[in-house]
Amino acid sequence: MSAPPAPSSLAPDPVHPLAGHPAVRRRLVLRGVALAPGEGEDPEAFRARLETALMALFRDRGGEEDFAALYEVGSETVLRRVAARMRGPACGADPLELLQDTFVNVYRYAASFRDEHPASFRAWVNAISANVVRRYLGERARTSLQALPEHLQEPADRNAGPVASLSVAEERLRLGRAWTLLLLQYAAAWRELSPRDRLALHLIEVEGYSYSRACERLRVRMSNMKMIMFRARKRVRARMARAMAAGSAAADARRRAG
Repeated sequence: MSAPPAPSSLAPDPVHPLAGHPAVRRRLVLRGVALAPGEGEDPEAFRARLETALMALFRDRGGEEDFAALYEVGSETVLRRVAARMRGPACGADPLELLQDTFVNVYRYAASFRDEHPASFRAWVNAISANVVRRYLGERARTSLQALPEHLQEPADRNAGPVASLSVAEERLRLGRAWTLLLLQYAAAWRELSPRDRLALHLIEVEGYSYSRACERLRVRMSNMKMIMFRARKRVRARMARAMAAGSAAADARRRAG
């Protein structure tokens, strides 16, 4: 990574992108990162350089606060790129959801990041977000398009026979049991969240609040609201994954014992 301009002081700056993360600012300064634009460096280039420095810091340390700062500084630019890739309202996806998926991949594949130039993070996350959008659009196309017959055919008999009906009934029973188990695991994971995280999930995923309306209810900024949702969903997924893995291991043990 090219050398940044000379480091700035750590005096409080209420408009600085990292004003709410003094510990992260200190760590960046110790790494030789300038916390103010250098001579001739425009605000957008400065922000891109800061995002790259934050991503490198998170890659090397794996700190939750480092990642929160990265999300707060970089999510707005990533959201604009995601929204620009959406094919109009007919796309059917919420850009904020795809933004969350993008940062899940940033978190998961942090070790592969290379800070080779000041805008390395933007180039890297741009490729990640493009893949997220492409995957969503591809899955949507596969589930919505149906091949048309090339010539007239006899209408198919859609009435299931007794064997098929029995198979469907058994499959529905298994699916119902699996869905019940999944809901129980989700409820257990939800109970382990903080009251604020539970309320945020309820407002967004149950009541259907927009992020801006949920911000007003929780009295937080938009960047904080996005991070609350990201962390809450991540913790729920992790808790459910651990529980399901433990259940699978226990079932395997019972089969071997039996």
